[in-house]
Amino acid sequence: MKVTVAIVTYKRAWALPYSLSSIANQTRKPDEVVIVLKPSGDGSEDEIKKFISILPIKLILQGRGNVTDAIQIAIDNADGDLILFIDDDAVAEERWIEKYITLFENLPNAGAISGNVYKGYINNGLVVKTAEPFYDETTRRVFYREPLPEFVGYIGWIAKSGFMGMANPQYNGIFKYALLIGVNMAFRRSAINDCPLARLFKKSRKGLWFEQILAYCARGKGYDIYGAKGANAPTVWHLVHNQSLTRGKGFWHEFWLHYDRVANYWRLKKLGANVSFVSYIAACFASLRVKSLSRLLATIYAWAVKI
Repeated sequence: MKVTVAIVTYKRAWALPYSLSSIANQTRKPDEVVIVLKPSGDGSEDEIKKFISILPIKLILQGRGNVTDAIQIAIDNADGDLILFIDDDAVAEERWIEKYITLFENLPNAGAISGNVYKGYINNGLVVKTAEPFYDETTRRVFYREPLPEFVGYIGWIAKSGFMGMANPQYNGIFKYALLIGVNMAFRRSAINDCPLARLFKKSRKGLWFEQILAYCARGKGYDIYGAKGANAPTVWHLVHNQSLTRGKGFWHEFWLHYDRVANYWRLKKLGANVSFVSYIAACFASLRVKSLSRLLATIYAWAVKI
């Protein structure tokens, strides 16, 4: 299978050498590396140029838009049978590509797979790799988090409300799992090549849960979605730092994050999902228990514009 590695990047000149070096050191080399760069004047272009002689880089400049526009550009310009996504501030193990190819070969109906994500730290210019999970989230099983019919039997799922649901137990091995992690995920290009991602997120500032929209598009074509954990799963280390463009503190950060949460119902509805308005209203009201003002205003805004 032909493999495209896709990286979208903005203001990450300091991190790109670590990420690109990990791709250059793969046991199975990528057939192409699509980099979508939104210029910021931080020197990212110069860092990318250092790898042009050792990686088959296809550099595309993003003039405007958010992260979902960048992801859409990457998908539209990928030639690989598989598209492997890694963040610009993450480092892949040497067998990362090799492991994904093996998984897709062994799971012929897999449309998407997401692997291990651990915390990594920079210490004196070197990456310190840990076994500490970067993400650790579970949800309570309540009626508005019941899965859509397409995701019954999944360990992590998209709910009828448009929100997400996840079982409490920690699973290892290969399991059906719709909550893909953008820092380390892979798709069959045929599963997502016509997913209208950028259009569905045109009013978004954060792009929260875009991975799950891609997962829904793949599932809608009849593909299964998987998570992989453990020693045989593709692994990346997400570098810990204080320059997150998605997560942050303050009123407007929470406003735009919550806008994406409550707008997801309308996105799924446009894709033909059997979402429940009753479950959606219940989920919206339940979410107001914390950060009430910013979330309430985001909810009203999402209801008004309907994405």
